[in-house]
Amino acid sequence: MEAVIIAERYRIIRPLGSGGMSHVWLARDEVRHVDVAIKQCTVPQGLHPEQREVVSTWALSEAHAAARVRHPHVIRTLDVLPDPDGPWLVMEYVPGRSLQQVIQAGGALPPARVARIGLAVLDGLGAAGRAGLLHLDVKPGNVLIGDDGRIVLIDFGPAVTEAGIAALTQARVVLGSPKYIAPERLFDRTSTARSDLWSLGATLYHAVEGQPPYARGSTAATLRALAAGPPDPPRRAGPLTPLLAGLMRHDPAARLDPAAAEELLRQAARPPRSVIRRRVPALAAALTLLAALAVGGSAQGRENPPDPLPAGFMWWQDPAGLRLAVPTGWTAHSAAGALSFTDPADRITLRITRWPHPRGDVLADLIGQERAVKLPSYRRVRIEAVPAPVWEFTYTDPKAGPMHVLRQLVDGTHLVEWRTPRADWAISLPKLTEIRASFG
Repeated sequence: MEAVIIAERYRIIRPLGSGGMSHVWLARDEVRHVDVAIKQCTVPQGLHPEQREVVSTWALSEAHAAARVRHPHVIRTLDVLPDPDGPWLVMEYVPGRSLQQVIQAGGALPPARVARIGLAVLDGLGAAGRAGLLHLDVKPGNVLIGDDGRIVLIDFGPAVTEAGIAALTQARVVLGSPKYIAPERLFDRTSTARSDLWSLGATLYHAVEGQPPYARGSTAATLRALAAGPPDPPRRAGPLTPLLAGLMRHDPAARLDPAAAEELLRQAARPPRSVIRRRVPALAAALTLLAALAVGGSAQGRENPPDPLPAGFMWWQDPAGLRLAVPTGWTAHSAAGALSFTDPADRITLRITRWPHPRGDVLADLIGQERAVKLPSYRRVRIEAVPAPVWEFTYTDPKAGPMHVLRQLVDGTHLVEWRTPRADWAISLPKLTEIRASFG
């Protein structure tokens, strides 16, 4: 089959997904020699001809407006290509799964993890707001969880500027997902930043409860429930309950503002104080007990809790309470105040150290560590504060060749380092994702 080339530059490789208004493919940029995601924005079915005309008229300018947002938690648009059938958006390719796919595969997520996701999405919405834009389609399917742990807001609605939203509203076009759309958008035909906060609340509700806030058997039943009052009371949300209630108030003026939402999310993302106190001495005890202990080779270094794990993983736990999932067959070592695990081929290293500084100093300290780096061919990939402080970089090891490293603070207490040959980075990331999700 002859290859499909877009704009004489982007070679289509395979489909990545599709929705009501777009189709997305993985493509190869033959100029920069990198993979990209390329999406064509189309007009949804079911609109009257004059409504379709309005959506088409505004599509290109609104796509250009959304492309101006530059933030680690918003997908980066590299190019916007006009087309009579709808503009093409060329975006960075972030390997991973949507939050919707994560929930479908594993069910409801722990409140602390959902809070960290919420912080990232809220940060991305703030960046859009500073650019004068709304998103207007926040939902689990539009939150991407990268294989490297990055959380990215994708797929802005078809109208994102004040003028574009007004034009679609005047044409009586309201586009969004019924399970996550704010009630004022449907019933009052008004869209504000508070509308995005409602959708964020509905998204986080779905993530922590395993189902949307208005889970009904049909779209009509969902909309009737939305009009009738508050969502079904959450049962699993725990510390997120006040946040969900505050974001999903029917009166937009009564909703939590971003600052209040951020504070509640940060509180929910922190481990309980008793857990922090128990973990502080955990690593020192582990290092005393684990000199060159092979994972899975001794009952001293682990327990077998009932929590399910993917095939190829096992629980490791020391008597002081530090617990995490590690790949079966990896070897544990203690050296220089750190606990390390290596794969059987001695290519991938997981290293865990105690974080000795106050929580608020993490980002500044990581930047300070970077200034002292003397690694050959060092290149920063990113240093970010939200949802958890992370430093990612590459360098060239004189013996092992090109290397890729990620350092991230987890649970407010431990710094996790993941180091692999650059060629193994992408295929190793699913293991890192499981390890970080299990940490505790």
